[in-house]
Amino acid sequence: MAQWSQPAYSGNFVSQMNRMATKNTIAVIASTKEKAKAVVQKIADKNCRVLLVSKHDDEYLQLQKEIQFQFPSIEFETIDCMKDGCWEADVIVMNVNEDEEKPVAEMIKEVAIQKVVISFSDKENGCCENDLQKLLHYSRVIKVFNSGSASLSIRGNDAEALQYASSLLKG
Repeated sequence: MAQWSQPAYSGNFVSQMNRMATKNTIAVIASTKEKAKAVVQKIADKNCRVLLVSKHDDEYLQLQKEIQFQFPSIEFETIDCMKDGCWEADVIVMNVNEDEEKPVAEMIKEVAIQKVVISFSDKENGCCENDLQKLLHYSRVIKVFNSGSASLSIRGNDAEALQYASSLLKG
């Protein structure tokens, strides 16, 4: 009887994500156009494909035109189904209001398995990464706090996901 074992991977998660021949697909879920644009501006110079997830058809069409004008080399599209957008993504970035974070997590938890989920928050005393990690049990949750200045505070329990989020958002 054949025995199955897990494949051996060379290098860590971050180097694998950065060296992939194809672009990483990043789903961006945002509660406002301003929050969506803020995330896209942070990741626009990275070698990635951006899926902007909207609640309604054509919600972000004008924003899509602005982003493609500002960043002509970005591979960018909008999608109006949260599950489909997150299923297709390698990484999920949430920039939603505090009261929307848990409902969004509930909607995407089936398709966020083994993915890095980066969640922005304006307050460090809001939903912490441990609360979100409980909802997205099989995901690698990272919380990013906007401190009001240009710097971001990034927290999480997975060292490789932290490193990836930091390289994606800061450098």
